Amino acid sequence: MKYFISVLFVLSIITLGGCGMGQDQNKKPSEMNPEDLPDVRAFNDEFTLDFLQSTEETRDGYYPFLSGTGKYKMDFPAGGVIGKRAYSIKEKGHEEVPIHIKDETGAMIHVIYYSYRKSDQVASYLDRFKKRSGIETEFEKLEDSNQSLYYAHNEDDIFRTYAGYVQNEKGTGGIEVVYEIDCRGEKEKNCSENKQDDKGRVMKWMKSIQFVHEDGK
Repeated sequence: MKYFISVLFVLSIITLGGCGMGQDQNKKPSEMNPEDLPDVRAFNDEFTLDFLQSTEETRDGYYPFLSGTGKYKMDFPAGGVIGKRAYSIKEKGHEEVPIHIKDETGAMIHVIYYSYRKSDQVASYLDRFKKRSGIETEFEKLEDSNQSLYYAHNEDDIFRTYAGYVQNEKGTGGIEVVYEIDCRGEKEKNCSENKQDDKGRVMKWMKSIQFVHEDGK
């Protein structure tokens, strides 16, 4: 009898523990115990933490980010933080997300979301984007069934600048992205040696930007 009671006691502890673990897994990082979060810069910043959706990596060094508008998601770099003072949002119609990455590149990313943009006016959007960002090369178009990605880049002695524009093809919405890598001073050698790697990394990150559709697709 004592053995039977002991077995039931152990099973109840395991069951309760399992329920607790399941609840923790369903929590957003901002709701979790700070000691249970990954020890990386993105999770150590209280403002950035609100945008991160899970402690599970989307791929090595990146975590799932959801826009404050709820209209798009993307991979967020572990070493990145969102500038609270420069961040802005107007309901669900417009959002600006400045990201500073603390690594050997000292990269800065600026993401701007426009809810009203339509696919039949992309040419005018790209023209205005080029003028504001100082991009001189033409945008190349990459696309899938739900959205299109336009890509261009500039390079000088100070910055290596990559620009991307993502257009929703299933509805309205457009996203401008400027990704700048600092090539000054001590970073100059690193910029020169990692040119191809930088392009590949930036392109892969831009492709992670995905609109959130009402049908879940």
